[in-house]
Amino acid sequence: MEPQGSNPNRWLKIISTFAVAVVGIGLAAVLVQSGRVPESQVAMPKPPSVEVHTAVTAPHTYRIPSQGTALPRTSVRLVSEVSGRVVSVAESFNAGQVFAKDDVLLTIDPRDYELALTQAKAQVAQAELRLLTEINEADVVRREWQLLKQEEPTGLQAREPQLASARAALEAARATEETARRNLDRCEIRAPFDGMVAKANVRPGQIVALATPLGELFATDVAEVRLPLTASDLGFINLPIPGTDSALGQAPRVTLSALANGKRTEWQGQLVRSEETVDPVNRMVYVVAQVADPYGLAKRNGAPLRNGTFVQASIDGRTQENAVVLPREALRRRDRVWIVNEESTTQKWLGYRQPNPQHWLTFRPVAVSYADARHVVVTNGIRAGEQVITSLIAGAINGMAVEVRGTNRSELDE
Repeated sequence: MEPQGSNPNRWLKIISTFAVAVVGIGLAAVLVQSGRVPESQVAMPKPPSVEVHTAVTAPHTYRIPSQGTALPRTSVRLVSEVSGRVVSVAESFNAGQVFAKDDVLLTIDPRDYELALTQAKAQVAQAELRLLTEINEADVVRREWQLLKQEEPTGLQAREPQLASARAALEAARATEETARRNLDRCEIRAPFDGMVAKANVRPGQIVALATPLGELFATDVAEVRLPLTASDLGFINLPIPGTDSALGQAPRVTLSALANGKRTEWQGQLVRSEETVDPVNRMVYVVAQVADPYGLAKRNGAPLRNGTFVQASIDGRTQENAVVLPREALRRRDRVWIVNEESTTQKWLGYRQPNPQHWLTFRPVAVSYADARHVVVTNGIRAGEQVITSLIAGAINGMAVEVRGTNRSELDE
């Protein structure tokens, strides 16, 4: 057994342990002297991506939307002014058929009225004969009176009552003749204007009495549409002055449109008058637009604006100078927009520093003169060329960084 102090392995372990301790102490001293701390990487949040609309200042004509039903300006209900049997009906006297003024639409048997006219003429002849007889007798009486009395007769002596009665009888006979002639003329029902048949109620052989409805007609020269507007809408339209006629081309233009079979058709009209009263039910004021030749009968072209068609209307109002038109989604609350600011400054966003950002969101109050479901008209607060944000941002903060994704190119002038 070897002595404990002579074991070489023991000394080797002691020396290795001492060397490791010395190296560790040295490394620790070097780290303490250098003072370096491992850097931690902080993830910077990505700015939200937004769409913008570039503002353009230009004159803007307000277009006020409304809607209504197209109806003829003139429509009548035909009734019989005499009684009798319907002997003929014109081909044009059918629903949807077109007729011209003074066309004979139907005829009532005139024979009874021809007989009445003949009798009236005979009464006139008798009344004329009686009057001539009274005049001759009065002349004879006057001459005899002058020979006997040497003066002009008066009153009964001159047969003045008999003359007055004869003259009155003649006037009555002539009135009866005129009535018979007018009744005979009424046997032919004539069109009072150029138009179209809406409803025909009688056929040949039918017996009609006085005031029997015969049908309904409407004129095709002009169609009218009553358009409801709010009190605020009226401030954007140059309405015609009540009691005056607008000169041709000066009345506000109205574009009417309707969708049929997947195709939109338009008609051009003019705003001719305002009813100038507030409807007590819906608190609206009604204006009236007219469309000339709605069925295209004069020009024989274009789609007809049929009676009863429900149309959308766009009324041309007054023009606003230096206005900016934006999409409706660009407006925040009622009078604020978000502008993209491109100032190159160090700003703080959500607690983190970002040097020299490219785009920042800025809240901007604006003056809005008009807004509808699609457009906003701004008259003050936005300069030409500024970029207005049109997309939504959750938790938007004034001064936050944004990334411009693209430009919203909505057709604002449609």
